Amino acid sequence: MTTDPESTPDVLSFWFWFENNLHRFEHLEDQQEVLLPELGEQLQEIDEGLTYEISMPDEEGVRDLVISADGVKEAFPAVMLLIDSAPDLPGWTFTPFRQRMDLAGCALQFGEQELTPDDFYFWLQTEDGAIDLIVYVPGLTEDNREAMMGASFVLLDMTLGEFDVTLKIRFIDFQPLPENPEAEDLQPLSALPDEFDALFDALNPE
Repeated sequence: MTTDPESTPDVLSFWFWFENNLHRFEHLEDQQEVLLPELGEQLQEIDEGLTYEISMPDEEGVRDLVISADGVKEAFPAVMLLIDSAPDLPGWTFTPFRQRMDLAGCALQFGEQELTPDDFYFWLQTEDGAIDLIVYVPGLTEDNREAMMGASFVLLDMTLGEFDVTLKIRFIDFQPLPENPEAEDLQPLSALPDEFDALFDALNPE
């Protein structure tokens, strides 16, 4: 489902719903089993590709609502339409797309495995002015490929940011991690942002 100008009333309806439920979001931890599915349903009334993340309150008690297209390029206009229409609400910020994060010391659960970003490796290459990326995933098999790829895309969004992953990379593939990745000139995922930015800037000089 692709957003067009006729969906604007749905966007306004979403923010009307959100503002009228602020009192419930103040007690999110107690309300989340009911409130979060409602939030997801409200977003998918606008575009079926939309999803979200809500941060814990910061030191000033402000939460951030990230509205994501979940890597679906066709849903990007819906994300921007929502953010552009967002009201100024105390205690909230609104962010388009998953942003880059500092993943140092971060551990992630992939099925029964607990993995860190440095357990993943990558290979970047260019062809015809475009960037291609291969991510090497520990424990990847044909049986768990679908689940591991979904989780790996989320990790990739956290590493590079959803916008760059979706719009600046032509091709992404996931392969099983070799036994000795360094011997094959692969780099840990934590090195990807700097390597990607340098390569993109070289391909797109100002």
